[in-house]
Amino acid sequence: MASSDSLPLVFSAALTDPGRKRALNEDAVSQTLMPYGGIFVVADGMGGHRTGEVASQMAVSQIVEFLKREEPSPQGLLEAFELANEAIYLAGQKPESRGMGTTCTALWLDLPYALIAHVGDSRAYLLRDGELTQLTQDHSWVADRVRQGLLSEEEARNHRWRNVITNALGSFPQSKVDLVGLRVQPGDVFLLCSDGLSGVLEDKVLAEMVNTNPPEPAVAQLVKLANEWGGPDNISAVVVTVGSQLPQRTRPYALPLHTEGGPVRLQSGTDPEILTTQIAEPVKKPTFWGRWGSLILLGLWFALLGFVLLNQFGHKGTP
Repeated sequence: MASSDSLPLVFSAALTDPGRKRALNEDAVSQTLMPYGGIFVVADGMGGHRTGEVASQMAVSQIVEFLKREEPSPQGLLEAFELANEAIYLAGQKPESRGMGTTCTALWLDLPYALIAHVGDSRAYLLRDGELTQLTQDHSWVADRVRQGLLSEEEARNHRWRNVITNALGSFPQSKVDLVGLRVQPGDVFLLCSDGLSGVLEDKVLAEMVNTNPPEPAVAQLVKLANEWGGPDNISAVVVTVGSQLPQRTRPYALPLHTEGGPVRLQSGTDPEILTTQIAEPVKKPTFWGRWGSLILLGLWFALLGFVLLNQFGHKGTP
């Protein structure tokens, strides 16, 4: 689908499938194009007795309906997640709904900017110039161990606790949301997916599919390949391709960046001022002096010390 402008800003497609091992599909997806870009969401529910299905659908519908009424901003995206978290948490207090929760990853395209909010182990990727980058960090037991250096990526992919997540909408009274922002370039492609896709297909396969196909055949091929590789879980994918021309405009907010230390993580009740004081520029790579300057100074210091000691010992040894 494309926007109604003569030069479409965005093309997108979304697809969800139960996979081959699950009778029920507890994933939910949504795509909504807007004049400024669009709203795209993937959620992967958890909980027995169909509560996972209810949780994912609640998250998607509440977030999309709220954002459709709002002017794009980091504060608005965080508030949408907070409201969804509150609704799911309250619904999960019923005895029959214990354990109800859902992952959720949302892309709010406000061209030429992109805002991404994330909870759980569903993911957002960016394909730019043929290179696929994972924009989100998994909130899972194995991902935590990988970041700590205790597990390799391959060990995490096959670990028996790979499906244990550490953060979900509805699990706690207050949400903890990762917020990522970046400036979009013409031709950028975003992929949102549940772990039923990313946990089965390697990143190089994901990159090839979204790099060589428009959104609709891309999501179809991704789901097909995940099923061919066993389809052990529900599979969801949303592919969003940005057009060749972007609006030249600025926004009243600054971007919360995905820094070298990872995404900005915000908790419910965060002071909105924090969101507007982030620097809306990419993280600069260290300059040559910034990277090597301290080592050069340290080397010069040791050289000077050695020169002084050499002269002292030389004088002592002179008859």
